[in-house]
Amino acid sequence: MKISSFIALVLLVLAVSVFWYIRKKPMAERKFNSTHELIDFLASEAVKDARQGNHVNLDFSSESIEKVEQMLGNLHDLYIKNASSISVNGLASAYGAYIGEVIRRAEPGARWERDDKVGGEKSYPIIWGQGSGHSYPMAWCYRRIVDGPEDNVWLKYSILKDKYSALKDKKTPSALPSEQ
Repeated sequence: MKISSFIALVLLVLAVSVFWYIRKKPMAERKFNSTHELIDFLASEAVKDARQGNHVNLDFSSESIEKVEQMLGNLHDLYIKNASSISVNGLASAYGAYIGEVIRRAEPGARWERDDKVGGEKSYPIIWGQGSGHSYPMAWCYRRIVDGPEDNVWLKYSILKDKYSALKDKKTPSALPSEQ
């Protein structure tokens, strides 16, 4: 083996090691002034991780949730091989914040909460569907990484989107009694 090939191999191994260390490293303690600030930070981390780790561009479109599902599937495969190889909580929080932001940006009136009666303290539900539904995209992502394809986030989103769209259709002005 030539010295240049050996050096290239060493650099490649080093680069892969640094990449996996960064993905595994838990998020540093950081103070946020609001739930919105935390969610923005986490969603931007998901966008960075997708770009750097998977060469995927996330654009906050509904369709991008399918891309997130694929990446979570890859993380599940890594988790099955070696659970300690990734930071499940950090990645689930980041990708969950991203999914929630896709919902919030697309759905009028959708909003984040920090705590919830059902989910508890720091469960970070997204309230949408004209306030009729509380969804927990961070928990969705956690379960997708740990449990596998039966917890498909794209499918969950699609079902809820259809449900809330149907509710919205029932509340359109043509469906309501006219006011005089």
